[in-house]
Amino acid sequence: MAIARQTATSVGTSATVLPGTQYPGWILINNGANTVFIGDSAVTTSTGFPVPAGSVFSPSDLAHQSLRGMVDDRLYGIVAASTEDVRVLLQGRVNV
Repeated sequence: MAIARQTATSVGTSATVLPGTQYPGWILINNGANTVFIGDSAVTTSTGFPVPAGSVFSPSDLAHQSLRGMVDDRLYGIVAASTEDVRVLLQGRVNV
């Protein structure tokens, strides 16, 4: 049995759900060439949290707790132009 799961998502110019971010213990990498902005389902390139190309983002346990209870309980990504590849690695045996 797998002890981790991974997802790959092509993030575009409209808010794109990042599967797996609804669970605690995830790590996100911007595997693309441009900044991806993350946030709730209304995220924009002006309001989102920037994750530069090649960067890894993983919230602390405290941040995971504060992210719970959002309307959708997941994060979304958006880019200024084109699409970018975002990967999410999850710990544990979860169904994404």
